[in-house]
Amino acid sequence: MSHVLKRVALALLLFLLVYAPAFALVAWLHPSVELTIPLIVAISACIAAICLALLAKPPQGAREFGLARSRLSFIFAAAIAGVIIGLAFAYIAARYPAPSPLDLSKLPPWMIIVYFVIAAPIQEELIFRGLLQTLVSRGASSQSFWTIHFPVFFIAALFGIIHLDSGVIVAAEAILLGLIAGELRRISGSLIPAILFHALLNAASALWPSA
Repeated sequence: MSHVLKRVALALLLFLLVYAPAFALVAWLHPSVELTIPLIVAISACIAAICLALLAKPPQGAREFGLARSRLSFIFAAAIAGVIIGLAFAYIAARYPAPSPLDLSKLPPWMIIVYFVIAAPIQEELIFRGLLQTLVSRGASSQSFWTIHFPVFFIAALFGIIHLDSGVIVAAEAILLGLIAGELRRISGSLIPAILFHALLNAASALWPSA
């Protein structure tokens, strides 16, 4: 149990290390929403990539963190799940609009696509399912259900918590996203299915016709 707590503590520390500089800079500069999102995405992704490079160990190296190719069967499964669950999430979002910490109404459609369908899924999956989930699961001494699935559950819960500012429904959806993306990353050994699944969920909400 002590080893698990140490890995969890390290993951939480890295979570703060990855995001704190980006949010501190945004709080200092007060940029427009058009600049706030890419600043947070770019800075946090770069810090996560640096942490990953420093923590990678041979012989696996970056592959341990999901930077590897995936079998087509996992990509296909991610695509099917992403379309089905994404449409369900988009319907719920249309029926029960959630508050947003940022005013996204000023963003043109192309920015919504670039920021939320392309950039955010890559950045968030690199951080949560790549860096943090790998660290929590690293060094496990057994293959029990708890050992195998706890990293997925824990990181999904953390992913849900950071979305609470958009409401309970969005946070619950983020947890479900995290659970499925985490399992896709775990069983495939790659971030590609998780990124695709995440991107399709965001795309469905972005492209769903507004009332």
